[in-house]
Amino acid sequence: CAILLKSISFLRLFRYPSNPVLLLKKIHRFFLITFPQDCMPAKMVWMITLLISAFGVLGSLANDFTAEWISKYADGVETLIPKEFGSIENYQPRMPFLDDTDRTDCPHNLENVRDWNDPLLQWPFRTGTPAADGLNVTLPALTSVIIRVGMLSGTASSPYGQIIVPAGTRLIFDDPGTSGDTIVLHTLGLKVDGALEAGSQACRLQGKIEITLHETYNVPVDGIDRSLASNMDIKGIVVTNTTGARWDFHGALYHPTWTRLAAHIPGSQGLTGAPKVRNSEIFLQDCVNWPAGGTVVITTSQVKDTRSYDFNEEGTIKADGVRCISIDGRSYGKVTLDKPLVHYHHAGDHEYQCEVFLLTRNIVIQGNARSEPTDVTPLECSATSPGYTDMPCPGTFLTGFGGHTIVIGQSEGRLRGVEFYRMGMTNAVGRYPIHFHYSTTGQLSFVEDCSVHRSYYRAYTIHNTFSLNVTRNIAYDIIGHAFYLESGVEELNRVEYNLAAFVHPIDGAVLMPGGATEPGSEQTDSISVPADHTASGFYVSNAYNYIIGNAASGGWAGIQFPILPQPVDPFLRFNGVVPKDRPALLISGNSVHSSSWFSINSGAFYSGGSLYFEEMDTESRTLKYNAGRVGTIRLTRDTRDEDNSPIWFKVYNSTAWLVNVGATGWGRRSEYHGFEVHDFQNKGIFVLFKVWLDKIILNCRTSNANLVPDPGTKFNENNLNDGKIWSGFFTYDHLMQHILTDWKISNCGGVARGFQPWVPDGKIDNGNSAMFTVPVNGFGPEVQLISSGFLYDWNTLGGKNFTTESIFFSGSGAQNVYSMQYMSNWEDADGSMTQRKSRTVIGPERAGKWWYLDYRHGQCEIRSQWKLPHVLCNKKNRHLASMFTVVMPQKNTQGSAVFKMIYRNGENERKIRQGSMTHFGFTGNSSKLTCTPPETCNETTSRSWDPDLTGPFNHAQYGGWYLSFDEGTPAEMTIQRVQIEEGAVMLQAMGLPSTTVVGDIHIWAESYSRKYDFTLASTLDDVRESQKGDLYWFDLQTKTLYWRVIAGYVDNDTSFDWINREEHGQESFTRANLSVANIITKNQFQLHIDILCTTDDDAGGAFCLDKPAFIVPGMGCPEGEVMLSIDECGPSCELENNCERNSTDEPSRSPSESPTTVAPTTVAPTTSAPTTAAPTATAPTTIPPTSVAPTTIAPSTLKDPCVNLKKKQCVEKCVFGQKKIKVCLPKKDKYKHDCAKY
Repeated sequence: CAILLKSISFLRLFRYPSNPVLLLKKIHRFFLITFPQDCMPAKMVWMITLLISAFGVLGSLANDFTAEWISKYADGVETLIPKEFGSIENYQPRMPFLDDTDRTDCPHNLENVRDWNDPLLQWPFRTGTPAADGLNVTLPALTSVIIRVGMLSGTASSPYGQIIVPAGTRLIFDDPGTSGDTIVLHTLGLKVDGALEAGSQACRLQGKIEITLHETYNVPVDGIDRSLASNMDIKGIVVTNTTGARWDFHGALYHPTWTRLAAHIPGSQGLTGAPKVRNSEIFLQDCVNWPAGGTVVITTSQVKDTRSYDFNEEGTIKADGVRCISIDGRSYGKVTLDKPLVHYHHAGDHEYQCEVFLLTRNIVIQGNARSEPTDVTPLECSATSPGYTDMPCPGTFLTGFGGHTIVIGQSEGRLRGVEFYRMGMTNAVGRYPIHFHYSTTGQLSFVEDCSVHRSYYRAYTIHNTFSLNVTRNIAYDIIGHAFYLESGVEELNRVEYNLAAFVHPIDGAVLMPGGATEPGSEQTDSISVPADHTASGFYVSNAYNYIIGNAASGGWAGIQFPILPQPVDPFLRFNGVVPKDRPALLISGNSVHSSSWFSINSGAFYSGGSLYFEEMDTESRTLKYNAGRVGTIRLTRDTRDEDNSPIWFKVYNSTAWLVNVGATGWGRRSEYHGFEVHDFQNKGIFVLFKVWLDKIILNCRTSNANLVPDPGTKFNENNLNDGKIWSGFFTYDHLMQHILTDWKISNCGGVARGFQPWVPDGKIDNGNSAMFTVPVNGFGPEVQLISSGFLYDWNTLGGKNFTTESIFFSGSGAQNVYSMQYMSNWEDADGSMTQRKSRTVIGPERAGKWWYLDYRHGQCEIRSQWKLPHVLCNKKNRHLASMFTVVMPQKNTQGSAVFKMIYRNGENERKIRQGSMTHFGFTGNSSKLTCTPPETCNETTSRSWDPDLTGPFNHAQYGGWYLSFDEGTPAEMTIQRVQIEEGAVMLQAMGLPSTTVVGDIHIWAESYSRKYDFTLASTLDDVRESQKGDLYWFDLQTKTLYWRVIAGYVDNDTSFDWINREEHGQESFTRANLSVANIITKNQFQLHIDILCTTDDDAGGAFCLDKPAFIVPGMGCPEGEVMLSIDECGPSCELENNCERNSTDEPSRSPSESPTTVAPTTVAPTTSAPTTAAPTATAPTTIPPTSVAPTTIAPSTLKDPCVNLKKKQCVEKCVFGQKKIKVCLPKKDKYKHDCAKY
């Protein structure tokens, strides 16, 4: 097999030779190289294969399309794009191929059927064959009646009345054949209690049938009376809730119903230089059997898709205009149109390609010409937001009154190959083109290969229906949500391989130009379901369905998963289903483009938008809608399993392009596995809260980007080309837990963004966004980001300097907010994101020494070129932790209520300093002016009144956090919402008033009102070493209080220990061997620190009147050693990288290997205040933070028998290091070297 494959691969390289002699020479050389002299069997097999293949190739040259492609269609070296090269990871599955060779069980071939115009047929209430007089027509009972060509007399001006098919009766349409005339029926509707048939599941009709639905017999004088929509029978095909009622329409199989371009369409402007013939002769990734004269649509490759900005194009297939061609051994479709297309439509190799789909079917159900809306101008109105020029107009396109169909209850509906045109009644709930209503026969029914276009209200609606197949269908030019799961109870349905395009909002679109929220709206006469303000291609109100292989072009969102706290059907509202919390059966292989234009933060894949009744108004019939994020539990996705246990909302293998945001979600727990985004305007992906983002592909700009003009000049309309505000990944300020694994990034550098100096005369990058962007104007963050497995395509990023350039990392928002500026953090678990190749902690450089973990050479660096410069340090065995520190009383569950007592003029608590934080071992700075954002701090870092406190630590042996408050010592402080790894040692301290004695201190834990008192320890080491962390120590000399912070819990028996995370639902969020510790809730654990003192009324009575001294505790290093890092002591020469150790020298001691530190003095009875603010240990001052990259390792620092040996001497028990470790090392077992310690 290997030989054969190699042979075929070889032949393809020379398949179309211009010089046969040269070809033979190359074949001979390949033959000699490939096989050894003694491999005669292989030679013989190969030669026979070669001869057979060569004759086949030469014989097919005349008929193969390749030469024609090269001579007539190719643009330079361009080749066609096969399906498997459509995108980088090719997440979009191919539509399954269908076989339709059998034609059996055709109802029109049955015996004992009666012709419609049979003069012997007895019609109820009629004499003879019914006339087309607008009066109802009831078929004879228990009779099979067939309609053939020429039997019907109805016309557009004189339709039949409603045709009623009684139970037990069958109305059958004949098959006129492909060359026969069309069967044409004009009627006011059909009511089916029996069977309505055209073909069967084993017999697809080949002839044409056209059914036109009329609302009245006579032309309305004053226009259509829209109140008629309340009558289901008007202008509808109604399959009633009757035993045995069924609708079987099976049109011809056109496969696939949609595909993608295999080569771009250049358009009349000739943007690419491709031959103009390709505007009318288009190439597809699949061979198709579409009919001559059929209408095809090529979707837009623009970033905006509205009625006034429409780059979708329709074309008509020319006679004999469909071919299946072969190029380089692959099959493609070629379709010739009767006239050339006007617009450019993109198809890029390993990028994306516009969809092409067939609207035409041989069975047509349509509304009459009066179905069209009359309120169609203007197409756009001035936008209500300063970020946009225009928007779809409210109050327009509300009068469409097309036909409708409905399959109810126990009736069955099987529709294949049917075209629905001018259908749907705008805002008439229940009057849709295709509607399965309270169906109990989902497993027996299906909708396949159909086409809905020019619809005035939705396309395919599933309402209180289960296990229905909706597959391979088309929806185009649709008002309101297209594929629509109506009430939120619909489950187990399969919505697969469908396409929705050109979808329009109702009564104007919601604009969200500046954030994630909007005022909301409610049901009115102009909009029956306010969620249609954000009409999307697919509206999946309950995720417990199969959503596979679909494509969406346009729409407010492409695929929306709205938040429904209850079913929105008033009759189902209290049935116990919580649609928003249902898990996904499978959401995979879907794609969206040209979507999410109207919001800066909502994605093309959008898990958001809340539709609901007011909770307390149990009789309400008024729906309310908010398109953005609503910060209540009731309106937040909280996915649960059947046992009501929390699980993850999961999305797999998705693709988005030319979108504002690739994906957005407001749910509490989400996983996105395989998500590929190209040409995004604002953000590649923006999913909040607890999220695993796995296998994310960000291809920021493609070859199409330069061909896409900005649709406007406002700040939300020029993002694609302006490049100043888009971010590959954008995180939120707080409450996030993000795990990022196996990302691939390409085309995101300065060239892609069009900036100087990468692009001469390009734009100046003065925006505040970058490849990775964090907000700096929000709440203080917790420990919320960890990543691994990042890969960069250096060739498209401008080289390996990309990770150090300004466009790599930024902070967005106002620069005068403390919290994010000083506490944002990211753990690069394998160093791949930053390309440091070691586990790295990333923290803002503005925080000064707070994130500078280690002061030895090469352990940290500063990426000063980043827009928001950060310190990057080797993590080693350190930890990150976060918590609230709240000066009581508390404001709800957030920060301190004291702030409003002190600051009464509307000040922002995130912009007012509350105090500071300092690592032990520094002198620190007690000044309230030590640093104000965006200033860079030094040893002491300022904090605002935001309660979050986040930072690095490992206090098992050395170090701690010293907290200071500008108003003095809090009389009551609680530590809550603790986020810390199990068993980690966190030590904190603060100064107390000079008059404080031990009896004034009360430290206690609380869990659900159960209390546990901490115990006074004899030494500080006792506090550090306490297994349960329930000790505190008070240094009476410095008046400094020390305590531990753990994720604790007071049990029912009032015992205290670390919380049992599994028992209390607080397991760490762990994926792919990466973890983010969960936050312990306030009810589960609070640590109270109460100080008995006289309080200061000017400070809200919350702080002690007697102010403490500012004394940062020392490290407690042994004699002769100094502070090397936030948690290590050692000889000072290590700071200067010039230690010369012999075999007896000891390395610096880290907490995991150091002997116990010298204990501080025990509590003395003295109460006198200290006379100096100096720390107890001198901080190192010789080595400032450096941005120099780590240097090579000096041999003198290694402690082993191989030390100082040169490479030639490094043998036997030694091995010479690779890459940067170019020294002689002792041989050890694989993976045993701990390079970090060098």
